[in-house]
Amino acid sequence: MKGIEERLSRTLGHAAERAPRLAAPAAERLETGYRRRRNRSQALIAAAAVVVVAGGVVVGLQGADTGRTLPAADPSGVPSAVISAAAEPIEKVWPQAVWKMPAKDSEGRELRPVALTDDGTLLVNAQRKAEQPEVLYLYDLVGGKLRKITDLGRPKKNGRPAANFSMGEGVVAWWTSTKTSVRLWAVPLTGGEARQVAEHETGGDMIDNLAVAKGAIVFSVLKGGVFSVPLDGGKVTPVERGSGLHLLSWPWAGSPGMWSPPDGAPFTHLVNLETGHVSDAAPARQGEQLLACGVQSCLATTPGGARAFTRLRDGSEQQEVPTGFQIPEPVGQSRFYVRTLRSHAPGLGLYDLKTGTLVDLGIGNEAAQGEVPVADRAGRMMTYLTASGRYVIDLSKIP
Repeated sequence: MKGIEERLSRTLGHAAERAPRLAAPAAERLETGYRRRRNRSQALIAAAAVVVVAGGVVVGLQGADTGRTLPAADPSGVPSAVISAAAEPIEKVWPQAVWKMPAKDSEGRELRPVALTDDGTLLVNAQRKAEQPEVLYLYDLVGGKLRKITDLGRPKKNGRPAANFSMGEGVVAWWTSTKTSVRLWAVPLTGGEARQVAEHETGGDMIDNLAVAKGAIVFSVLKGGVFSVPLDGGKVTPVERGSGLHLLSWPWAGSPGMWSPPDGAPFTHLVNLETGHVSDAAPARQGEQLLACGVQSCLATTPGGARAFTRLRDGSEQQEVPTGFQIPEPVGQSRFYVRTLRSHAPGLGLYDLKTGTLVDLGIGNEAAQGEVPVADRAGRMMTYLTASGRYVIDLSKIP
């Protein structure tokens, strides 16, 4: 497993180097929240490494592998079911869901998939320097062609480059920042010059999520609070019921946020900002530890941290999750988990909790540039880079 561990370490190291330099107050809040969650998890998970990768917590657990349904009453007393079958390549098991694309554009810029559209195209940004997108493209998965949407420009001194690209209603929206404010941008998917929609004074605070919904750009900030501004421009206003909350996936917002200082698993408390419906995750039972919650379910560990499991927010339909490096629920899903493929050789696989299927993602010693796969916020797309090119997995195509 040394190769995978080194690759995970390298990936996280590169991510840390690429991370934008935050203003001091925002950086302090981010680090405080990260440190508290890290210390809590490390104290409760034996031989675990808990870190934050692209908005998700990666959990390394040691033990037997399982995907069976558990009774909700006592997860610690349920034996594990070992996955013994050899994993086949993902292209063979789910060919309809797998795409390959070039790693770079014609200018030598790295292509970074952002999200899938409904017409079989992929929103992609291109960058020469990590985490500094320069161009937005649409990539035709079938035809293999790039179509330029817009140039993003370079950040000004002490500014933050374009981030949190979100599609909806025929446009792409994102934000940049100055020392004291955030700027919201949009451009039609058909292409054109990017347009500044609004500027919002934040005193150095940062946006932690952004979406396009109901003719507006909706976003939340690190210190808490959900706001919106019409796509055609206007005043930035607080969203009703969104005070102190963090946007998870429209219309859901909640607390604690992914980077919030208060102790506790992210998004145990959710509010539907359209209807006012409140969803509070069932509290952990004695000895258990909640790690992360999504719209549908939460990930937790059994007493002592020997096993991980997922269950619905109301505490029902509990299932043990195969051990290994795991990424908690993408928004709207709690089905797919990235895990170590085998104990005697390096490799990462994708495990389907619904069917008990384990597939080989093709990440091993031969993939010198391999990444730890991470799903997008919508829970639909998973992407990673190998020595042979970039993989794009459309999770919605897996029956």
